[in-house]
Amino acid sequence: MIDRRNNSGELTAPEGKVCPHCQHLNKQDDNFCTHCGLKLIFTNDACAKLCILSGEPMGATFLLRQGRTTIGHDCGNIIVIGDEHISNKHAIITYESGGYWIEDRQSKNGVYLNGNRVRDRQLLVEGSVIKMGETVFKFEI
Repeated sequence: MIDRRNNSGELTAPEGKVCPHCQHLNKQDDNFCTHCGLKLIFTNDACAKLCILSGEPMGATFLLRQGRTTIGHDCGNIIVIGDEHISNKHAIITYESGGYWIEDRQSKNGVYLNGNRVRDRQLLVEGSVIKMGETVFKFEI
C-alpha cells in the first residue's frame, strides 16, 4: 500500500485511514485500527513535533502525540529513519506528566540531547536538539 500523508501528517487513503503501525486500511470514522488495535490519532491530539535539521529526509516533520513514539531504523517503529547509524529500536519519546521525555533504547550509537549523551530518561523542552546517528532533530511544541 502506498504511504500517503495529508497536510496534518495523518496517514490516509481515499477509502479511509491507514494505521501507522501495521499499515492496515481502516474506515474513515474508525478511532482504533481494526487489525492491531492502535489508536488512530487525529490532528488535535498532536502537541509537539520533531523536525529534521540534518539528515534524510531533510526538513521532514513528525508529529508527536500523547503516549509513546518509537524511533528507529526498523519499519515497526512509529517514526522510521533510514540512517544506517540509527539502531532498529533506537529511542522512545513518551508523553507523561504534561511533558515529553526521551530515552535511549540501548542503541549502538546513542541518543544525544543538546550535545550530551542520554543515559537516563530526559525531559524535552522547546528547541531541544536531538542527535541519533547522523540525523539531527529539533523538538518543537
